[in-house]
Amino acid sequence: MAKRKNSSNESFDVVYKRLEEIMLANSGENEFEEIFKIVLIKLWQDIYKRDSVKTLDEANYLLMRINFEWPGVLTENKLNISEEQFGVCLDIIKMYSFAEAGYEGIDGIFEYIISREKKGAKGQFFTPRYIVDFCVEILSPKNGESILDPAVGSGAFLYHSYVCGGMKGSDLWGFDFDRTAIRVANLLMHVADIKGFHIHKVNSLLKNDVREVLLKKGLGEITTTIEDVLRIEKKKDLFDIVMTNPPFAGEILEPDILNSYCVSCGKTRIERDVLFMERCINLLRPGGRMAIILPDNIFGSKENENLRRWIYETCRIVGVVGIPRNAFMPHTAVKTSILFLQKRKEHREMEETIFFGISEQPGKDSRGNLLFKDGCGKTWKNVDHDLDEISVEFKKFLVSEEIGW
Repeated sequence: MAKRKNSSNESFDVVYKRLEEIMLANSGENEFEEIFKIVLIKLWQDIYKRDSVKTLDEANYLLMRINFEWPGVLTENKLNISEEQFGVCLDIIKMYSFAEAGYEGIDGIFEYIISREKKGAKGQFFTPRYIVDFCVEILSPKNGESILDPAVGSGAFLYHSYVCGGMKGSDLWGFDFDRTAIRVANLLMHVADIKGFHIHKVNSLLKNDVREVLLKKGLGEITTTIEDVLRIEKKKDLFDIVMTNPPFAGEILEPDILNSYCVSCGKTRIERDVLFMERCINLLRPGGRMAIILPDNIFGSKENENLRRWIYETCRIVGVVGIPRNAFMPHTAVKTSILFLQKRKEHREMEETIFFGISEQPGKDSRGNLLFKDGCGKTWKNVDHDLDEISVEFKKFLVSEEIGW
């Protein structure tokens, strides 16, 4: 049978669901972990153009090699299915070609996999790739600059900064509290052959002083912080760029954590994304630039008035771009905007103009299905959105305001 051509994650959707059916019906194992291993085997073979494995023993040997050369991706280098089940899985996945999908397709595939594993997680790991590319294009990372995502999820902002941003050198840092997301982020870095990246499982909102207080009270375990990682890996400077889409859901209730942030000191609760906002700015060097996706209540509600005042005092607000509600469907219907800012080197001394843009083409319908341009292939690059037009106007604004990005 002739091999089908695959240039998007649409056909992979079918492949994954068939693999899932096999695992659920026959193996009794964790279907995500077993499918993840099988996909890794096929990905490795397609990238390095190696002969296909034919037996379970050959597959397990290859998993051992993958575990060695792509550290931080596998939790177990052995398949827990029968020889017969493995053969069926091979027949299913051999019709898919990762090599033809390219970097964009590989990224979309593993985003799809993690969204399947994180059912009901409100899509905190998923940022549409045309929105990621828009942020990368506006911030325009340069060789030698350090880039941070403290809610890294599956690594999209770091991956696209390197692959699509044209960087030749990399100083990429990502932190997240979810182990599965960290594994996928590590995988994307390996696939892109990025050297010297730094991705770690960390509670990004926890600071060293708070950790010590919690330990003394017997309320917490020994937990690594961002500051620990930076010290161990000998990074002394703050970051040139922060790009992130922090989780929207959830409140922080712990008094010690609340009192360690300016915007929540004295409060009894606060939304998690509010603390991420302050955390990101504090990790950004003076003059550094940032793009962060936030729910719209951050920009207009009276409850967040003190936060907006604090942001205005510490940063120049360069631009705000409204994103259509459907853009994050089917994961969440929360209305969001992208905030672009530059951390101040000194106090404001003159009037500042802000770029405002509103995207009216979400690239998705109300169910979260991607909408593509007529006559184009079904890839992320061909999603029907208007961020490219906004990017042109935003760049003109940056030139006119002499903002040296």
